[in-house]
Amino acid sequence: MSEQRVKGFINSIPWRFFKRITLSQILLTTIIILVTAFSARYFLKVYITNQSINQVTESLELIKHSITTQKIDPIAWCKSLKLNWATRYTLIDLNGKVLCDNYLDSTKLDNHLYRPEVQSALKKGIGTSKRYSESAEIDMIYGAMKFKTDKSYIIRQAVPLKQVSIAMRTLDRSIIIFFIPLLLFTSLLSLWTSLQVSFPLRSLIKKISNLENLKLTPKGLESAMAIDDEWHLVERTLDRAEVELANYIEELQFENKKFSILMESISDAILAIDIHENVLFINKRFQKSFLNERESNSKSAKGLKLVEVSRKKEVHELLRETIKDRTSSKVRNIEIEMSDRTEKGWFDISTSPLIADDGQILGAICTFRNISHKKLAQQMREDFVTNVSHEVRTPLTAMKGYVQILLGMKELTENPTVKESLSKIEHNSNRLAILFQEILNLSMIESRHKLDLVKSSTQDITQNVLMNLKQVHKNSNRKIHCDYSAKEVLVDSSLIEQVLTNLIDNSYKYANQDGESFIKWEQNESSFTLLVEDNGPGIEAIHQKRIFERFYRVDSSRSRSLGGTGLGLSIVKHIVQKHKGTISVYSNDLGGVSFKIIIPSV
Repeated sequence: MSEQRVKGFINSIPWRFFKRITLSQILLTTIIILVTAFSARYFLKVYITNQSINQVTESLELIKHSITTQKIDPIAWCKSLKLNWATRYTLIDLNGKVLCDNYLDSTKLDNHLYRPEVQSALKKGIGTSKRYSESAEIDMIYGAMKFKTDKSYIIRQAVPLKQVSIAMRTLDRSIIIFFIPLLLFTSLLSLWTSLQVSFPLRSLIKKISNLENLKLTPKGLESAMAIDDEWHLVERTLDRAEVELANYIEELQFENKKFSILMESISDAILAIDIHENVLFINKRFQKSFLNERESNSKSAKGLKLVEVSRKKEVHELLRETIKDRTSSKVRNIEIEMSDRTEKGWFDISTSPLIADDGQILGAICTFRNISHKKLAQQMREDFVTNVSHEVRTPLTAMKGYVQILLGMKELTENPTVKESLSKIEHNSNRLAILFQEILNLSMIESRHKLDLVKSSTQDITQNVLMNLKQVHKNSNRKIHCDYSAKEVLVDSSLIEQVLTNLIDNSYKYANQDGESFIKWEQNESSFTLLVEDNGPGIEAIHQKRIFERFYRVDSSRSRSLGGTGLGLSIVKHIVQKHKGTISVYSNDLGGVSFKIIIPSV
């Protein structure tokens, strides 16, 4: 192992905690071993002693039985015993006088009446005790038994505890022999277990020190560890983290409250769902608009599914497409049933994906802008325009008829003043009729909610328009150049014909009569382009931004003289928007103006 790895290993150990736990384990195991050894020694000594006492008792029972059954003289039997260093017998009368002893001279022995074993034998017939014998100068076990032949005696047997002492010394040597290796083994085991416990602690300290707002520099870490051990550092850091977490939760709750107030203050209805179409959030405006009182109070927002809060198929499809494509979308003029189920409202709907920082799609959010009042106002305006247009066209038609009758009267037309006046009346009647027809057309286009989209030939659309315009402008020598790069387009052909008619008609009216116009159809990946250009006088940049406004004219006097109403380009713009397309105008290199229309293919 290299020096660097050794140094890294040493530095990875939390020494303060490691020393504490290691010393604690070694001390604990040493105490356990010592307690176990001394307990074993004690219980072994007690066991051997009890065995010796039982042997003494059994021996006395056997001697008593032999003397009493064989009617042996106890004194003679005692004197017949040889000196035996392993067992001592003493014959005592009931007054405690020693009559015979095979180990010592009985005449030199004092009275044994108050020996514990003798007292117990006098009371119970048998008694034992263990004590140090001053006469024999050794620890001995004494047993005494009362018996009767021609008169009563007490026979006492004493056994030295040499065997117990020998066994204890042997056990002590065994304990010493096994204690040192066992202590060494347990110490090594304690070191190993301490290392296993300490390594995760060091890793935990590193992770805790890297907590946001709790990061400690190496110098700060060492100073903290100089005061406390590693666990104290962990505890103190966690206490700080707990305070920081409590502050963060309080701040988060405050921010959440502000967010809720903000969401509720928005006048639009808001709905948010996850990728499984579970409702994440609905504001009060949504509940009030689309949920009845029972549905609003039955569940919390998080317990609802999309189909429970919205029964509009278009809304479901719009949200699903937003989640699938991860793109925002907007749909206008959607009719949705309101909360009381008795009326319907009109809404502009916008959807946006909910995307996490790592790019994962979380769901989608949908806003409903109520335009019912605008829709009502628009409908009233459209109805007003339609009714007025119809009402005005009838008297205009009658007026034109009467003027034509008057112009056919020779006696009136001979007067130049009358003839000129009647011609002006006819001309202005025609202008009014065209104006109201254009207004009616614009109103009809705005009120159309669904287009009749079919695949149409670009050449057929163009030729139909040019054929009609050549009949109107028979005296014009304008050349029309066509390019059909896109063969077919998905459009409402009648409306697109109207677009092309208005644009080419303007070229006939306002450009040079001997000039040129260019019509170009192009197919792109997801759209097609219609480009209409001419080499006429063009339109100044200051007017290009406003030419799509209603009744706006670049040159009012010229437009009126040519029969213009100021609604043609406004109609063009509305038709393009109905196809979800865009139109732009700019000056071209030919000196004229170019109109560029881009319409999605689907």
